[in-house]
Amino acid sequence: MNKKITICACSSRTFIDKQKVAQVAAAARESGMEVTLVDDLCELCEDKCEEVHAIAQTTILACHERAVKSLLAFVGEDTCQCVDIRSGSSEDVLKAIGVTAETAPKMVAEYQEQLAAMPRKLGEDAWYPTLDKDQCAECGKCLEFCPFGVYEMVEDRIRVVHPHHCKNNCPACARTCPAGAIIFPKYDRSPINGGEEKQENAIKLDTTFDFKQNAELYGQTLRERLASRKKILK
Repeated sequence: MNKKITICACSSRTFIDKQKVAQVAAAARESGMEVTLVDDLCELCEDKCEEVHAIAQTTILACHERAVKSLLAFVGEDTCQCVDIRSGSSEDVLKAIGVTAETAPKMVAEYQEQLAAMPRKLGEDAWYPTLDKDQCAECGKCLEFCPFGVYEMVEDRIRVVHPHHCKNNCPACARTCPAGAIIFPKYDRSPINGGEEKQENAIKLDTTFDFKQNAELYGQTLRERLASRKKILK
């Protein structure tokens, strides 16, 4: 098992339990592993930071496996070892990385302080789609639909070229994809967030409609998601 561990805390969102992160980090370090916490793996990949390539050589504890692999593929890393700390219990995660050490309370507290100091960018954190190329049919429906210019066709293949153009908390393009290849790692439900469970029941947007009809559906979907987001933050 890789002795280097990178844990994404996703500091601006709440779906990764920060207490679980602290416990897993402490136990891994206690067992002799080299542990690094990052506040937002999505942001590092969006900015294509050089450190992402070093992270790809570690075992990554973050979101659903499919989401993490698509994130790393976005920066040109085709293989990575990852464990789902988003939905897995502390025990399951530690077992997956081969750790049996007890968590030292003092070490847990150190990681809790580190997590508390991480920036929180509510409504402004990195949000953009990634593509599962094993499922993508290159049909171009996402390119036709997205009004923000996130996608481009490059050498006859769909690419996310302008991730910074994407609007925070908008997953509408994922609902246009007939192959289910579009992933938003920070979305709250599967399969759009890369998870296997079918939790997403929202209407599929029909891209055979003209743009005006699509825009109306898009606007309705976005308003519903923003309203839901406000309720969560209250």
